[in-house]
Amino acid sequence: MKNVLCAGVLLLVATLTGCAAGGGSNNSSGQPTVASIQVAPPSMSIGTGLGQQFTATAHMSDGTSKDVTNSVQWSSSDSNIASVNSAGMASGSAPGTVTITALSGSLKSTAVLTVSSAAVNLSSIVVSPAASTLPVNTAQQFTAIGNYSNGSSADLTALVTWGSSSLNVATVSASGLVTGVAAGSTNISASLGGISGSTSLTVSAPSLVSISVTPVGLTLGIGINQQYVATATYSDGSSADLTSGVAWTSSSSSVATINSSGVTTTVAAGQTTITASISGLNDTSTLTVVAAQLVSIAVSPAVQSISAGTTQAFTAVGSFDDGSTQLLPSVTWSSSLNSVAAVDATGLATGVGTGTATITATSGSVSGTASLTVTAATLVSIAVTPASSSMAVGTTKQFTATGTFSDSSTQDITAVVVWTSSSPAAATISAQGLASSVATGSTTITAAFGSVNASTGLTVSTAHLVSITVAPANPRIAKGTSIKFTATGTFSDGSVATNLSGVSWKSSKPNIASVRGSGLAHGKKGGTATITASASGVSGNTTLTVGTGTLVSLVVMFVATGTFSDGSTQDITLNSHWSSSSASVATIANAPSVAGLANCNNAGTSTIGANSGGITGTALLTVQ
Repeated sequence: MKNVLCAGVLLLVATLTGCAAGGGSNNSSGQPTVASIQVAPPSMSIGTGLGQQFTATAHMSDGTSKDVTNSVQWSSSDSNIASVNSAGMASGSAPGTVTITALSGSLKSTAVLTVSSAAVNLSSIVVSPAASTLPVNTAQQFTAIGNYSNGSSADLTALVTWGSSSLNVATVSASGLVTGVAAGSTNISASLGGISGSTSLTVSAPSLVSISVTPVGLTLGIGINQQYVATATYSDGSSADLTSGVAWTSSSSSVATINSSGVTTTVAAGQTTITASISGLNDTSTLTVVAAQLVSIAVSPAVQSISAGTTQAFTAVGSFDDGSTQLLPSVTWSSSLNSVAAVDATGLATGVGTGTATITATSGSVSGTASLTVTAATLVSIAVTPASSSMAVGTTKQFTATGTFSDSSTQDITAVVVWTSSSPAAATISAQGLASSVATGSTTITAAFGSVNASTGLTVSTAHLVSITVAPANPRIAKGTSIKFTATGTFSDGSVATNLSGVSWKSSKPNIASVRGSGLAHGKKGGTATITASASGVSGNTTLTVGTGTLVSLVVMFVATGTFSDGSTQDITLNSHWSSSSASVATIANAPSVAGLANCNNAGTSTIGANSGGITGTALLTVQ
């Protein structure tokens, strides 16, 4: 027997926003009343000429909550610094700090808004992508970058007012997501504070040739949600994920149901066929559900401390009675004390007031908890990384802001600081800290939150991307299985970047093999397809062959190797459901990033199993 060293995985995501609360009481009629209201975010910093949307949430006496942003009375302590309209949108006019208040009867909640002069006056807005083409019934995200009179820039995508000059051709959401409605041309515009920018969009109507459903050949436990996607191939050779018009069905709703958005929920052991249909075309994917029942939930991080006005993202991992574990994206989240911390439907908790609250994740009759302590610590400094870095033209670089608080604790505050670039001609930066290089030169990247800020230098070098290599080269997989591709970029100065960022992936024949944005390709049916990776106008490709053999056996050595009827073998770890006969000895994970990873608990032996569409294999694990 083989001795194995096991490792565990802790899923942790941290962001930062916040909120504040008031108080109230029940009435005598038995109907729920407003117990408190909560403004979010509780603390924010913007530049002059920028806006910030505040929201108000009412927490009811029966434990429910509702959005009351449009019904409360909004006010600013100094409208010369920042004003706020009846919808909670604040606009910065001059440097300073104001208190934003939401009032509902005798209840009120406040937030602090700091207006800095870092961005003096908004001079222009650039909307991208420029002059793009979009097929009917597909969607594309647009962004708005604001340029200021002092030469700095900032991502205004979430703050601008979006519009389409022809709603019959394309619509645009408040977040800048554009959906093609009918063939024609329109202008997509973004406006803020009297400044606007726009770009043209052509919506094409090529005929639909085929659709492809992914993922394929999944094997899951009971009670898990899975997102399916329908990719359309058009007569002009283009392809796109469909966002409307697709009818989803499950051949056996007693095994798994599917909603109109393509999200399945596994119900009981068995096998079902997931089908997407549109305009007389359809495609299918087989889903196998194994008899693995949820027995417990672990919430991570289990114990956490944050300062008031910041946030902490929690995740829930379920343990099943077959010894497997699985990330649970569809649990119900709750907080024991909304006056201390509130938690939304995604598991993002916001520190409201000092104290300790229990954060609970529930799925059916099973639940798990974590402890969240909210302190009165204040932000004292910010560290921006990477420090004094360089990048090539046409590439992207992720910056991170780490805040240090008055109690010496630290927290990732990348998502809520205000990011600016001193020279957008050299590089722009998004609201999430992702810098995009434009031309050679230097710029200063700054992160600001309230009156605290930090900067670092960024140099855009003369090096540029010259080639992309896609790996593995010319692989072969069986239909109903998956493979992960990576892109390596070579630059004009001879430098090489593995796992190149900002890459877009495309399959020449999505009906044979489709590929997602992460480079994960799914084999649909026998044939060959060209898989292409593109970035900064440079492309690289490889040929993927999909065989028609069916799985006949499995060999498990913490990697599932499948043998097919045509004599071929393949790693099918990603397509298998993993289990452990003794969870007290070891559990084993199911997820694309950690599939087949064992977490050893105690000395002993356990049989590790893999199941792919009903074909199984086992290996013995000894823990010492």
